[in-house]
Amino acid sequence: MAEFSSHRGAKGSSWLAAAAVLALVGLSLSLYSTLHHIEVHATGHTNAACNISSKFSCDEVALSEYSEIAGVPLGVWGLGYFAALLVLLAAGRSAIKTAKDHLLAYAVLVAVGVVTSLALGAIAVGKLNAYCVICFGIYGVTLLQAWNLVRARKQIAPRQTGSQAESLTFKGLINGLSTAAIAVALAVGLFNLLKPTRLPEKLDLPQTALAPKAAAPTPKVNDIPLSKSAYAGLGEDFRKGGDAAKVVVVEFADYQCPACGLLARNVKQLHEEFGDKVLFVFRNYPLDNSCNSSIPSRMHEYSCKAAVLARCAGAYGKFWQYHDRLFENQQAIDDAKLKEWAQALGLSADQIQTCLNSKDVMAKIKDDIDIGNRLGIDSTPTVFINGVRQVNGNGLDELRGQINNQLN
Repeated sequence: MAEFSSHRGAKGSSWLAAAAVLALVGLSLSLYSTLHHIEVHATGHTNAACNISSKFSCDEVALSEYSEIAGVPLGVWGLGYFAALLVLLAAGRSAIKTAKDHLLAYAVLVAVGVVTSLALGAIAVGKLNAYCVICFGIYGVTLLQAWNLVRARKQIAPRQTGSQAESLTFKGLINGLSTAAIAVALAVGLFNLLKPTRLPEKLDLPQTALAPKAAAPTPKVNDIPLSKSAYAGLGEDFRKGGDAAKVVVVEFADYQCPACGLLARNVKQLHEEFGDKVLFVFRNYPLDNSCNSSIPSRMHEYSCKAAVLARCAGAYGKFWQYHDRLFENQQAIDDAKLKEWAQALGLSADQIQTCLNSKDVMAKIKDDIDIGNRLGIDSTPTVFINGVRQVNGNGLDELRGQINNQLN
C-alpha cells in the first residue's frame, strides 16, 4: 500500500510550521479583503490604505464583476480556502489514521490555489487594468505555499509498497478533500448568515402585545427639478429615454467613483431594456473640493474637471459618448486624457479651453451639487426613482425591480 514518509522530525516540523504561518497570513489578508468588500459596496468608496492610486486601487477591483463568485466575495472564498489548509495541516500532523490522506489533499489544494491565483492575476492585468495590493498579497501567499511544499516534497510523497497503492491514494485524496470542502462550506455559509444588509432609514421598534403595529413609513418623495432645454435655467440636464416617461431615474455621480462606474453600466443596460418607458437623468456630484465645498479634501482630483468637459461635450451633442469614455477608463483619467478624449470626439483645443474657463458651465455643476446637498446626499452614486431615494442598492436586479414596480 502507499505510505507517506515520516514528517515528525525537525525538518518535517519546519515545513509544517512554515505552511501554517503562511495559511494564517492568507487568512488575515482574506479577512481584510472581505471587510473591505462589504464597506465599499455599502458606501461606494473607502479610505483604505490599499487605495494607492487610480491604478492600484482595491476599491476599483472590489467593485468589478470579478470580485465575487456566486454572489460571495472572493475574500470569503479565501477565508474558506486558508481555513481548509490549516485544518488539513493539523490533521496531517496528528496521529490519526487518515493523517496521510489529509497531507495529500493539502498538496492538491495548494496546486488549486496556485492556478486560481494566476488566473485572477491575469484578469486584473488583462481585464481590469487595476490592481489590489491585498489581492496580490494573497496570491503571493499561495505561491509561497507551493514553494514550501516543493521543498518538503520528499517528506510528503507517497512510497509504493503494494499493488493497491494507486487506488488507496485516490481514496485518501477524496477523504482529505472532503474535509477541505466542509471548511470552505462553513466559511461561505457563515458569511451568508451574518453578512450585513442595508437597513431602512427608520427601524420598526418592537411592539407590545397591546400596542398596534406601526405602519411602515411612507417613503419621502423629493421634488427634483429637471431642465429639458439648453436655454432654460442654468442649462440642460443630460438624459436618455422618453421625456414623457412614467418613471424618472435621477443619478448623482462622480466620474472617478468606482461604484458610479458600475452604476453607469447598469443604467446603460436598463436603458436598452426599457427604452422610452424610463427617463434616465445624470447629475454631477464630484467628490472634489475644488468645485464641491461639501467635500473636505480632493478625494478625486480630476472629477470636477471631468464634469466640466462632459458638459462641454454635451454642448456639441457628445455628452453620453464622453460620459461612457470616462467611466470605461476611470483608472486612466488625468488632465491630458480628459482633453485628449474631448478632442477625439471633435472638440477643438480652443473649444475645450473656452469651456474650462466658462463660469456658466461651472455654475450648472455647482447647482447640481447644491440640489444634491438639499437632498441629503452623503455618498456616490445616489439614485432617485420618481423622487424616492433608493436605499436597497444600485445593482442591476434591484434597479430593474424598482422600475418595474413603478411601471406596474
